[in-house]
Amino acid sequence: MLNRYLLALMTLLIVSGIVFSLMEVLPGDCAEKYIAYKNTQGEIITQADIAAERSRMGLDRSLVVRWSSWITDLTLRGDLGFSCAKRQSVNIALGDRFWMSFGFCIAGLVFAYLIAVPFGILSAYMINKPWLDTNPQHSQKQRLINSLGLSFNKLLDLKLRVISYLGLALPNFLLALSIILLYVFAGEPVPTGLFSDQWSNEPWFGASGFQYAKLTDFLSHIWLPIFVIGWAATALQLQTVRALVVDESNKLYVDAARARGVHGMSLWAGYPVRHSISPLFNSIGFDFQRVFNDLPIVAVVIGLTDSAALLIEALAMTNDQEMAAAILFLVALVVISMNFMTDIVLAAIDPRVRKSVLG
Repeated sequence: MLNRYLLALMTLLIVSGIVFSLMEVLPGDCAEKYIAYKNTQGEIITQADIAAERSRMGLDRSLVVRWSSWITDLTLRGDLGFSCAKRQSVNIALGDRFWMSFGFCIAGLVFAYLIAVPFGILSAYMINKPWLDTNPQHSQKQRLINSLGLSFNKLLDLKLRVISYLGLALPNFLLALSIILLYVFAGEPVPTGLFSDQWSNEPWFGASGFQYAKLTDFLSHIWLPIFVIGWAATALQLQTVRALVVDESNKLYVDAARARGVHGMSLWAGYPVRHSISPLFNSIGFDFQRVFNDLPIVAVVIGLTDSAALLIEALAMTNDQEMAAAILFLVALVVISMNFMTDIVLAAIDPRVRKSVLG
């Protein structure tokens, strides 16, 4: 257990160090970009002004000193640093935006699992099933009813596989753009952002109490980012669940259960499905990271103002080291925490992994 704590701590340190190092090699820094912006406003900027701004931001110190200072402030005071682009504390600049991104990712994962797990199991169950019932021991009416059910399930399985392939092949941002274009062609208001212009600045509680109209407006917008970021995750998990269940169904313990007279869904639910859930459950942290990786470009397309949009701005526009390091540090912390919690839960319910986790 102690080894896992130390490994998690080392991972967080490495993540922050990599972010600082990579942004160090980018041309220019936050001070130069800020001075360049002031230059566009008609001010005459000299090298002395740039040097003074770099000194004020602390960018004249070495990389190791700045990184060590950032780690120390984070450890002792929970201070995520100072955003040179926003010219305020990263804690304030982020505000609730990281929790907004966290909520998007969790909602996208829930959406993915609710679809992928049951339909992935169904797809695995139908993989070796025939299209028609040709059992001569069944009556003609029973064969017809069974054939209709088998054909329906096989067609559903085929559709799910096509959808999963599309989900893996179609980028999330292209899906978002396609949905937005459909709204444009239909002449309907585009559900970008989190609220329409009418409700974006309105409080949740008005003179008459809670404003349900704002909640309705929010729900009419929030489905788009959840659906888009959950799209690829659903396709991937559908393939994963299907492969895991099929692999488990071909093992000897399933044949032994079948020989004891266990058949149908009782066999599948009690044996291959049950043993396939553990690796799927253990991958929740990695799935969260995968979904968050898709969120920045989706946030730009849809017009969100969460931490993913701030990350794009910090990396590509302002070279804001401490902002980028803080966001990626928090993402790594969430992923590591999720993996740690899933390990503990699996150790409690699965004796096969208990020794490896607690040892």
